[in-house]
Amino acid sequence: MTIVSRAAVAALALGLAGGLVAAPAALAAKKEAAPTGPKLSKPVAVALSAAQTASAAKDFVTAKAKLAEAELAPKRTDEDNHWINMIKINVAQGAQDMVMLAQALEGAAASAMTAPADKARFTKVLRSLAYQANDLPGAIKWGEQLVALNPADGQAAVELAQIYNQAKQPAKGFAMLKQAIDTQKASGQPVPEAWYKSATAETVNNPAMGKEFGASALAWVAAYPTPENWRTVLELFQERAKFDDQGNLDLFRLKLAASALKGERDYVEYAETANLRGLPGEAKQVLDAGLAATAIDLKKPYIRDLKAIVEPKVARDKASLVALEKEARTTGNPKLIVGLADAHLGYGNAAKAIELYTLALGKTGVDAAAVNTRIGIAKARSGDAAGAKVALELVTGGNRQLLAQFWLAWVMSKAS
Repeated sequence: MTIVSRAAVAALALGLAGGLVAAPAALAAKKEAAPTGPKLSKPVAVALSAAQTASAAKDFVTAKAKLAEAELAPKRTDEDNHWINMIKINVAQGAQDMVMLAQALEGAAASAMTAPADKARFTKVLRSLAYQANDLPGAIKWGEQLVALNPADGQAAVELAQIYNQAKQPAKGFAMLKQAIDTQKASGQPVPEAWYKSATAETVNNPAMGKEFGASALAWVAAYPTPENWRTVLELFQERAKFDDQGNLDLFRLKLAASALKGERDYVEYAETANLRGLPGEAKQVLDAGLAATAIDLKKPYIRDLKAIVEPKVARDKASLVALEKEARTTGNPKLIVGLADAHLGYGNAAKAIELYTLALGKTGVDAAAVNTRIGIAKARSGDAAGAKVALELVTGGNRQLLAQFWLAWVMSKAS
């Protein structure tokens, strides 16, 4: 009699473009030599041989009847049950009987006689069948088993994460994506950008996943630091953090550095914020950058009006800096010292900004996290990546710390 080999079922092709799982293709049996000397009980061997003959003739009614006979045979061995399931897989495929196919695959996957590679293939198909039936708990069950069978299969972990996401289990989805990314890195293989993007997406609408958002977004822009990715990540962060003007200014500064400002809204919002915070030099710099990028248009009245408001302030502001610095050093007023440092940062005077920010540190009422962020920004602008790293790593606490980490990721991307 002819018995299909233990590797009789080919892998199901899974596609992720536009959805998790494409419609199942037929599981094609390989035409291989029969295993030598299968130890089947006589009733099972006779019934299975007849089932295969009927299946080859596309007489699936008879094939199913013969399989039923084999299953009713007394004192079946583990090997009998194994080969009943293997033949049933082929019959179910030919008959397009998905219920029978799932039963046979489940039995084969549980068999100790099934080779590990085949267990993984069968489990993958079971996951697909459950997903196609909109059985998300079943798809999760088989997906988890598939990952357990081969923890190094990053793609299986990514696909399970997608199922978790559909089942409204974002924390599990994120953990599975992180596992896939870590596994891929450990193997020395490049991590697909889509995996980082998916990990970040898992956290976007979940306020409780702030830590996970930061970790995934930082990993994404560290691995793929394109202007588009920086813009996406920083837009998501800005919406999540809900900074005041001071925080938004440091975030806008990073967008400018990372070439992540895009369109009129970005440049105008940045310029208006800088102007409102008494930084006309920085506001003018941003407007000039927006005009050079053709992102803003002077034909629009509100752009002309903003430019007309900002530009006359610049000369007066610059002229006042020397006297204000003398006053600040005499009085030790921390607010005035930080304001002067901000002005010099806006004018591109990084060395003077660092000097004044350093003077302000330790004084009562000074926001050390904000000041260290800006020391890091100034040092980054002056080309001192190591110094920027030291300053930015001093920033702790909430969203301000994450902002400093984003700045550090950008600094490191330019230093490498």
